Amino acid sequence: MASALSIPLRTPECIVRIPDAVASVSWAPDSRLAVVAGVGGRLWILDDSGRVVRELAGHNGGAFRALWHPKENLIASAGQDGHVRFWNPQDGQAAGEFPAGGAWVEQLDWSPAGDWLASGAGRVLTLWQPGRGVVHTHRDHRSTLSALAWRRDGARLAVACYGGAHVYDCASGQSVDVLPWKTSILSLAWSPDGRWVVGGTQDQAVQVWEQPFKPGNELAMSGYPAKVRELAWHPSSRYLATGGGETIMAWDCSGAGPSGTSPRLLEGHAARITCLAYQRSGHLLASSAEDGQVLVWNVGKSLQALRQIRLDSAVTALAWSADDRTVLAGTHDGSLALIRTPAG
Repeated sequence: MASALSIPLRTPECIVRIPDAVASVSWAPDSRLAVVAGVGGRLWILDDSGRVVRELAGHNGGAFRALWHPKENLIASAGQDGHVRFWNPQDGQAAGEFPAGGAWVEQLDWSPAGDWLASGAGRVLTLWQPGRGVVHTHRDHRSTLSALAWRRDGARLAVACYGGAHVYDCASGQSVDVLPWKTSILSLAWSPDGRWVVGGTQDQAVQVWEQPFKPGNELAMSGYPAKVRELAWHPSSRYLATGGGETIMAWDCSGAGPSGTSPRLLEGHAARITCLAYQRSGHLLASSAEDGQVLVWNVGKSLQALRQIRLDSAVTALAWSADDRTVLAGTHDGSLALIRTPAG
């Protein structure tokens, strides 16, 4: 099998550094700006040339995530002060906040249309809406919430904790389903077509629940060398890319689904994979690893990576711009790399 290491190294179009390890990156809907959360708590706004245009106060004690609203000029962030905060990216000023129910807020995600914001703080799930504030709060989960995943229409939210995932109807705020698993789910992703909910587990497997879920129809894909924290869906829902080691496993979920099939193995990383991200409407998959390597793939066409970039530190965050033209990668040493992508 061809190795991605045979591909000539490319230089990122721009590298800028912030004085902190990168916790998350997120693009504005017009792809002209991006927000970066530092582990120490500050937030930075970059333009698409890599210039830092603004620094925001962020969170005392540390930040976990900062996410741009999918359609509007608004940023939500979460951190170790127990609050979700909102920011005006034009002037960097605070635009509101709410206590999320725990000492720290590790999980945060906008619904695809931006009409809901979900946060997870310890065992507490909070659902917030623009113009209404906090609408629903759930405190009765068995353990700390470890992942969130929205259905594409924003009507349902899956929430992972020990023992599986709970599915909530956002309009009523009620739990409408429980997707069982014997231990902890570390990552969660809902396929764009709504057919599959998948979870990466602490016991080195990927659990699959077809929707609507019927008990006994669970599917576990095991044999991963490490805990599975990285999941990414192709926008068509055909391919599910998974990490959990140095090799990307891409499962074909079309037709009858992945049961009884073997994945496409994408080999090229020499260190554990840290991030996976598919384009929003294209065919390209970006992957990164602990050794600073970033690869770009077209899973449906080739097992050979299209592009290889090497950064100086472990990549901790990775995101495509809304126009699918640029990958922003953030690292443990505070480097931010803008990577223009090849044609798919």
